[in-house]
Amino acid sequence: MATTRISDVIVPEVFYPYMIKRTKERGAIFQSGILRNDANMAKFLIGGGKTSNVPFWRDLTDVDSDIGSDDPTQLSVPGKIEAGKDVAARHVRTKSWSSMRLSGVLAGDDPMKAIGNLVSDWWVRNLNTLLVASLHGVYLDNVANDSGDMVNNIGLTTGTPTDANLISAEAILDTKQTMGDAAEDLSTLIMHSAIYTRLQKQNLIDFIPDARGEVRFPTYLGYRVVVSDTAKIINNGAGNPTSYVTYLLGNEAICFNEQAMSTSPNIEIDRKPEQGNGVGGDILYTRRQFVLHPYGIKWTDASVAGEFPTTAEMATAANWDRVYPERKQIPISFLVTNG
Repeated sequence: MATTRISDVIVPEVFYPYMIKRTKERGAIFQSGILRNDANMAKFLIGGGKTSNVPFWRDLTDVDSDIGSDDPTQLSVPGKIEAGKDVAARHVRTKSWSSMRLSGVLAGDDPMKAIGNLVSDWWVRNLNTLLVASLHGVYLDNVANDSGDMVNNIGLTTGTPTDANLISAEAILDTKQTMGDAAEDLSTLIMHSAIYTRLQKQNLIDFIPDARGEVRFPTYLGYRVVVSDTAKIINNGAGNPTSYVTYLLGNEAICFNEQAMSTSPNIEIDRKPEQGNGVGGDILYTRRQFVLHPYGIKWTDASVAGEFPTTAEMATAANWDRVYPERKQIPISFLVTNG
């Protein structure tokens, strides 16, 4: 009996758009509104270079207004409108699977869709991991270089945590207060499932229908909640309490743009006739090229060993530096708790 192969069921020109579409549909982070599809990044990705400049206008200095006068010798002195430069990195990521690993779905009614679902869901989890890595790098940079003015850390690193060290409405409100009078820009909470479960036990999670009145998404204190176990867990050492990082972000706080690669096909199937003792097998290769960048935090590329940053390098403080002059201009806040 003939065996169904990946090469028999996958059409790359159809599979790639399906994978991208499903990634956005299945990823709660994509649905939350925190990502902005920046057209300028599309031009960068289609072109060359490891990084792209993201120019911005600095906010006007808060000095008092002038007092009117009928004295012609008193002249108004104009203030400066100054530009700044943010920097974003290019990311190129790949992942491959063999037909042996995917053999279970090849016998279904629609094997291409089944494989597409598996692959897309894997990429959703991976993109969540990369976003959290970037946010953790920003967190570490903020603590090291900006007095932790984006962070509300109520967790213990030693001893026994009490209710004061755990997630609560008060803790969330204190975290949003790091934005001052710009706190209304914050809209979404990203939290670990352990944190979410604690709030559920307190009966504090509400559910709101989406725009079509169909899928309900969780909210807390009016913030949309995204639950992901990629949210950072900080190990404080043996015998010490674990810390959890919860993220409070605003709409379009993160730049995300993805473009097809020009140097390699985004989907490729490699036939391996020697596998299975000559029966043969296939390897499915997926490739993605994108920008994933928190606005206002420059990528310095100071500690990157290869052509593109690794996940660990994305989570390194030395690779980030805040360039927006005011903390309020960056709708990102961090809450550290023990649960």
